Amino acid sequence: MSYMLSHYRLACDPYHRGYTSAELITLGYLVTRGLVFPWTGGGHLLVRRRLYPTTGKWRYCGFARPSESTIKNMKSVGHDPEQAYQYTVVKVLGNGFVSKMAEPIRVDFDSEGARITPALPMFPLSAVAKPLAGGKFRLSWEYSSYGQGGWPKDFQVFRGATAETVDYETPLVDSLTGLAYVLFNALTRYTFTTGAYDDGTACVFGVRSRNTNGVAELNTYTTKSKVAKATGPAAAGPVGLSMRRA
Repeated sequence: MSYMLSHYRLACDPYHRGYTSAELITLGYLVTRGLVFPWTGGGHLLVRRRLYPTTGKWRYCGFARPSESTIKNMKSVGHDPEQAYQYTVVKVLGNGFVSKMAEPIRVDFDSEGARITPALPMFPLSAVAKPLAGGKFRLSWEYSSYGQGGWPKDFQVFRGATAETVDYETPLVDSLTGLAYVLFNALTRYTFTTGAYDDGTACVFGVRSRNTNGVAELNTYTTKSKVAKATGPAAAGPVGLSMRRA
């Protein structure tokens, strides 16, 4: 993995919750490794985190001097198959100043350990499912490009009786459009209406985004369990997400 420093730009990381920072990563690495050089003259640090099954912590994995145009992984840093990572860089000056993180770039690897191209988008956010009359459900979600590898082509919706049994091999068909996907078009929020389920059927839904070649990212965010009703409640509230490993 090579991170082009020409694409480097200072940006905050809206996903971290204050448990880590570029400063903590840098200082922690210096303390645990007992290193002073090559930070004496400044440069750029490469850090990364895993995305599955949950978003991991940022970890140091490379260094470049100020004059260099790329950063590469340390040789000891490998990539697991069917895993997603985000890479980013921070700038370190000789006086110890550490910049904010650059916007991360996502990279994914297939079951053989080969890098997936075109790069994959991020996973859908804030997905909810609302019961409708007649045993149907209306799903809605958002998409943020921050940290993506590439723009999504579309989204697909999947169903299971529980979070662990969601069938990610069989996308659902939107009962309003007749399509097994929802096209990406930079909307603030996307919607999908399921077909009708028998009264009392337990439903859990998962939503995934796909790249321009139709390859899906592998998030396991799912809506909480709901039961289909022949006449859905008119004022039912939205259902939030839980995170489960498939």
